Amino acid sequence: MLNNIKAVIFDMDGTIIDSMWVWKQVDMDYLKKRGIPLPDDLQKSIEGLSFTETAIYFKNRFSIKESIDEIKNEWLNMVKDYYESVIEAKKGVKEFLSFLKENNYKVGMATSNYIELVKSVLTRNDILHYFDCIVTTCEVPRDKSFPDVFLETAKRLKVSPNECLVFEDTISAVQGAKLAGMKVVGVYDCYGTCTPEELSNATEMLIEDFECILNKYCKK
Repeated sequence: MLNNIKAVIFDMDGTIIDSMWVWKQVDMDYLKKRGIPLPDDLQKSIEGLSFTETAIYFKNRFSIKESIDEIKNEWLNMVKDYYESVIEAKKGVKEFLSFLKENNYKVGMATSNYIELVKSVLTRNDILHYFDCIVTTCEVPRDKSFPDVFLETAKRLKVSPNECLVFEDTISAVQGAKLAGMKVVGVYDCYGTCTPEELSNATEMLIEDFECILNKYCKK
């Protein structure tokens, strides 16, 4: 899995932390407050969009009267406590990150989340210090279905894209990472937008947490 790899790039939500259930509840509560039922296709429709792009999508699709910044601030207030005190890292994440650093792999993150939430949940789970760089899709021109955020992460890590291994939980982001020329491991999340079969078919390998990787690849 790590042959010819110099850097490992992680998605965050649904990949290294168990947070997808929070966002589905936020979407439901946010729309319910405005008398709008949660559409069945919403999660799939916003998959891979940046925090700002998601706010724009909501404003346009549901005719939200508030500004983009007001929408984002309301979401941040709704999830802040979850990220600061509730959401946990997936099994084996900390140990795998430690293994990577001990073996001189560079570690990056490419995420669609808001940087304030990213730092708070990684700090709470005591894993922020493992990351050499964190890049959000708000910092690049296009969403995760394109290679931009992955290429920018590789650039900051000072490695070639073909020397990167990516962990992702959505088909659109897998496609973006592959367009960047990277190898991808799929991480299945039961609150995600795809089936295990779909994710398995799109990636080199499929996992549900990181304990299996520790047991198979990281034994000393």
